[in-house]
Amino acid sequence: MKASPEHFTRILNDRLSSHAWLEERSARLPGVHPLARDNWLLRDEAFKAQMAYKDWLIEHRRGVVLQSRPQADQAAQELLELIADNYGAARNGTSLMRSDGVQIDLTSDHPLAICGRLTQEDWCLMQAGPLTDAFAKQNPLSPTPGYKLTGGVLCFPSSWRLSDKIGRSLVSIHAPVAEFNKNISKSVERMLVAIRAEQPLWRANFLIYSDPDLHQPRGEGIPKPLDPAAPRYVRVERQSFRRLPRTGAVAFGIHSSVIEARSLSHSEYSALAILKPDLLQVKR
Repeated sequence: MKASPEHFTRILNDRLSSHAWLEERSARLPGVHPLARDNWLLRDEAFKAQMAYKDWLIEHRRGVVLQSRPQADQAAQELLELIADNYGAARNGTSLMRSDGVQIDLTSDHPLAICGRLTQEDWCLMQAGPLTDAFAKQNPLSPTPGYKLTGGVLCFPSSWRLSDKIGRSLVSIHAPVAEFNKNISKSVERMLVAIRAEQPLWRANFLIYSDPDLHQPRGEGIPKPLDPAAPRYVRVERQSFRRLPRTGAVAFGIHSSVIEARSLSHSEYSALAILKPDLLQVKR
């Protein structure tokens, strides 16, 4: 592939996957809802452009967008099988035709890399393990075994990096996020334990950027740049949680969509501005 990142830095949607901030139950954390299994994977009008970007990133930024520990291998393969099954007739043996015409060999790469190339979603695998001494001391009343991030393909990060988070517990991962206090993190941890294979869940994040690029890896403690004179973009992540029945891992999917803030209706903009004051552009 000869394309450069500059070809992909402005991939916009016609509409957002969710306006979660308009409903109180969705706007507050963790804001989790049941998800129909036939809506587990989203495919929208930005599919072709996003997939071309993901293909480029997986080939040219592999160490940034793909991280996996050996214990995640079986779960990654199980996730790939579930995703491939969604392609139905487009699958032919060990290969399938992506809806943008790209032929994908399911055995040509690490299963997580193939998962990333088949869906607009990025994927993180959360697996239960024994409590570490540090986790037990910080969370003496935790009734759960401590889920950890064991693998992921993250082409479109919203100001975080897989390399910083891999191998860490859910509480540790969210430590830098002010909104995710310990009570919220423990609530999400209990949710991971309770997820049933037959009932996926979803929630949504809504974020404000002055740069529409989907690929924004950023280390912990590095603030997101927000140009006061630049147009604002609204980025929504529809996040899904699905128990993999064979391995018991939880597949955390992140579908990202970005629109210009000026595309919002007046009521949508006003409601979001209350929760996200950085939506308001300061003109010089």
